[in-house]
Amino acid sequence: ALSGQDSAIVTDVPGTTRDVLREAIQIDGLPLNIVDTAGLREAPDQVEQEGIRRAWREIEQADLVLVVTDASAHSDLAGVALADCLPDDEQGLSRLAAPALLVLNKTDLIPHDLPSFAPEGPLAVSVRTGEGMPELRERIKQLAGYREQSSQFSARRRHLVALEQAAQALRQGQAQLGEHSAGELLAEDLRGAQRALEEITGAFSADDLLGRIFSSFCIGK
Repeated sequence: ALSGQDSAIVTDVPGTTRDVLREAIQIDGLPLNIVDTAGLREAPDQVEQEGIRRAWREIEQADLVLVVTDASAHSDLAGVALADCLPDDEQGLSRLAAPALLVLNKTDLIPHDLPSFAPEGPLAVSVRTGEGMPELRERIKQLAGYREQSSQFSARRRHLVALEQAAQALRQGQAQLGEHSAGELLAEDLRGAQRALEEITGAFSADDLLGRIFSSFCIGK
């Protein structure tokens, strides 16, 4: 639903998703890499257990975790908590290093009115009907640090390190060009800045970057 295309196999059989699926998306211009994983539960077979192991590996590296649960499976939606939707063992709430958002899906199966949730609480959605999906996208933007008409953003430590590395490469490239007219060394520093930024935004083409920057002048060999 977030990617806007039929990327994953979906059935009513628990354990259908086993492999890690990745999609690069944008929400109002904000680039995001989303990862779909196996569901977290007590798995009956080795194949699904491996899928769950890979899911935890992705969760531990994520900047934001969406914990999606079947709303119709909970008798008291008003009281459902994040811990209720994670395994009750050592692989539970304590392994969530990143911020987590509880998403109550399948609200179209709820026969009664939904309870009211706090602004920072769970989100109720229906992927089938689209209800609640705009609110989910807005919450993702907020948790990612997106603010309209603002230069402020929130970042994790590894983001700050990547930004400093990119800035250092740009400063070095500027010096190479200004002091030595070394355009070829500037190009290498720009690639270094690109690699640092990929830690935040994901991979993008070096040809695209250099083509944009050098579109107004050329570098001779």
